[in-house]
Amino acid sequence: MDLHFKIQDWLKARKNHLCHRQLVIISGAENWAEKLSQEIIAVAEIPENKLLWIGDRLDSSLNVDCLTYRQHLGTEYDALVYNVYTGLSASALMAFSGTIMAGGGMILICPDFTRWPDYPDPLASKRSSYGYNQNNEQSHFTRRLISLIQNDLDTIVITPERINGHNVFVPQEDIGRKLNSSTPEQQTIITSISSMSDSHKDRPIVITADRGRGKSSVLGLAAKELIEKRSKQIIITAPNKKNVEQVFAFAQSSSIAQGDTNTNLAFVAPDALLAEPHEADLLFIDEAAAIPASILKALLNKFSSVVMSSTVHGYEGAGRGFELRFKPYLEKNKKGWKAFTLTMPIRWYKNDCLEAFWFRCFMMEDITSFSTDKHITTITEAVLPIHPDSIIANIESNKVIEISRAQLVDDPMLLHQTFSLLVNAHYQTSPDDLVRLLDAPEQRLFTYTLHSKVVGVALIIEEGGDNLSKLSTAITLGDRRVNGHMVAQNLALHTANQEFCRIKQWRIVRIAVDKPQRRNKIGSTLLNAISESAETKSVELLTSSFGASENLLNFWTQNKFAPLKLGFKRDAASDEVSMIVGRALSVNGSTSVSKVRDQFTKELYYHISRYHRMTNTALLSKLLTQCKCESITVDEQRRVACFLSSKNPFDTFSQVLAKYLLMKLSSIETSSDIPIGTDLLVASLLQFKPTETLVTEFKLSGKKALNKQIRLALIDL
Repeated sequence: MDLHFKIQDWLKARKNHLCHRQLVIISGAENWAEKLSQEIIAVAEIPENKLLWIGDRLDSSLNVDCLTYRQHLGTEYDALVYNVYTGLSASALMAFSGTIMAGGGMILICPDFTRWPDYPDPLASKRSSYGYNQNNEQSHFTRRLISLIQNDLDTIVITPERINGHNVFVPQEDIGRKLNSSTPEQQTIITSISSMSDSHKDRPIVITADRGRGKSSVLGLAAKELIEKRSKQIIITAPNKKNVEQVFAFAQSSSIAQGDTNTNLAFVAPDALLAEPHEADLLFIDEAAAIPASILKALLNKFSSVVMSSTVHGYEGAGRGFELRFKPYLEKNKKGWKAFTLTMPIRWYKNDCLEAFWFRCFMMEDITSFSTDKHITTITEAVLPIHPDSIIANIESNKVIEISRAQLVDDPMLLHQTFSLLVNAHYQTSPDDLVRLLDAPEQRLFTYTLHSKVVGVALIIEEGGDNLSKLSTAITLGDRRVNGHMVAQNLALHTANQEFCRIKQWRIVRIAVDKPQRRNKIGSTLLNAISESAETKSVELLTSSFGASENLLNFWTQNKFAPLKLGFKRDAASDEVSMIVGRALSVNGSTSVSKVRDQFTKELYYHISRYHRMTNTALLSKLLTQCKCESITVDEQRRVACFLSSKNPFDTFSQVLAKYLLMKLSSIETSSDIPIGTDLLVASLLQFKPTETLVTEFKLSGKKALNKQIRLALIDL
């Protein structure tokens, strides 16, 4: 039968039956694939306002750029066409797939499968560092994507010669379920919210789920019930007003008007909510993962009844930060808080084909389901050739080895274990990171295996050297900024030293260790192996950049990395300032590190009472042990002794006491040797926190007790 008639029959069957959302691949020449997509859209009678076209489109300007995907979250379409010829963004694919309504289709226009891995992706340069041309190599990510498509029975593949695949009909038992209506899971949460509004004050409720599970509808339905039946006043906040449109849609009633502060449900931006006085019976925080942790904590302290909802899995990278960083805060400070997870989709039917495909592609499922998934088990046998050195079972246990990109894609289990560690250990891992892991030529990957399982992984990015040296002057003067080379450029600009652009260096982007194996020195073993490998390749400097915390600082300093720069600005997701650390591997590297360490010491002393006045005091105490300080004079020793033996107020002696404190801290070799009262001394003598703040923070009875504790702490030094 002619291809045209086969496509007609396929579309007719979709019209006559209730189908799952599906992925449709049109693989061939771009013009042919675009024309066929237009024909399919026309036959399916999809109106233009219910179609989203991403990338180039023949004879039409009704298309959008793939990198604008965040603007389309929360909207819904009957069909979506993504032209891969214009550029592939993994995060966009994942996000756009969540905008397609039940029964809809996602069409991917792509080159012929034999050519696609070698196709020069227009977005490849955005995924790699300056000086590294990704288009010179075959795309391992595309090779893997093709294998998944070919082995997925629920994906339609159309080429100029044939159409493969079939429609997937919604089972009869699911057809009767009304979409976008409340589920038993949602009713349980609504009941809990209603109960909390009366009695369970200061016990926040946290709702997490993948997209399409009805978090917004839960908030809207709960608001409607609380307002109509009990006249509760509710404020809702979110990173953007557009984020809560669905909440208001579900909450619609005569007593609710979106955005009107005189009604029972009103939207207030997070910063305005803290800056101005607001009263409410409940506070709803939608997309909480995208709000800085410091603001979330302040809101929890300001309002007694708080409900937070967050997308954790798959779309917003900040969602992992909420899981890994904010929930432990709740556990410690808000005893009795409740966590709910929505699993049943409400915008499409369960066992949705489209969601299942992209979850497999970007490894969003639990690792335990990997080996039993019917779509995955045949991949290594039927499609991908197996590299003889890449099978996990053949990797020697308790050994660190470097893994190539080809090995990762040739061994799905190795890839899954490695990427799962990266996702679960860090809040900023995104679908785009999987593409970079498989394709970015400047990245290196080291793994630690135990009993044939990957339990530790370190991700490295090459920086500086020949690729950056020709731009060193422009970068140092602030006239140029290029992709990648983050620490190399940062240090060159910060120190006005072009050498940081010129020397060859490796930046350790991630170190992830399986939770049961932490505290077993696996991270340190990985670092030592990386250092040995780097030296053999004439790398002169190892660096890393991370959100500064006490535990992380301890880890890096114990592994001979020195602090080189402490940022001022807090990260929105982690609520921590950034820190750069480094470890020299050559004489030239040692010279550069020594200079920047001296600069770091002077800047920390200067900024500690200015930009770092509100920075974690315990962190600063540990950092100060890494700084060199001159000894105090005999006359200064006499003044310190005078204060210690008197009842004089510490303010009068603060300058010399601060110098004495810095000298003492610089002589401490390990952070475990820091005396207990040191944080009080740093907070009062160096950060210059107000007396009222010090009394509250250190739980003292007043100024007299503060003076006494400062004296005792100095004696303990």
